[in-house]
Amino acid sequence: MKKSAIAGGCILGLLVIVGAYQGSTVTTDPLTLAEYEKLKAGSSEKTLFSYASTCQQDSEKVAADYPLTWTCYGADGSSSAVFFYSKGVLFSKAQTGLT
Repeated sequence: MKKSAIAGGCILGLLVIVGAYQGSTVTTDPLTLAEYEKLKAGSSEKTLFSYASTCQQDSEKVAADYPLTWTCYGADGSSSAVFFYSKGVLFSKAQTGLT
């Protein structure tokens, strides 16, 4: 087997391990309804991440003032909340099924 194939296999293996680790950490701190209710208009993105690690960015940051959307998941995996940020400040939110 060539060295490049071995190196490629090792890198692929590391990526799989990292992906599995990230997947496991995502479900360790789900968003609750009580935490959702604490997040008010004007809250920072940093505040959101202090409550939950299950958040995924849904939109890309095109410019500094371009709005960003984050979706965070509840403990059951099907409940969620969507947060809308502009310039790093929460301006709108919605949730479904959080407990």
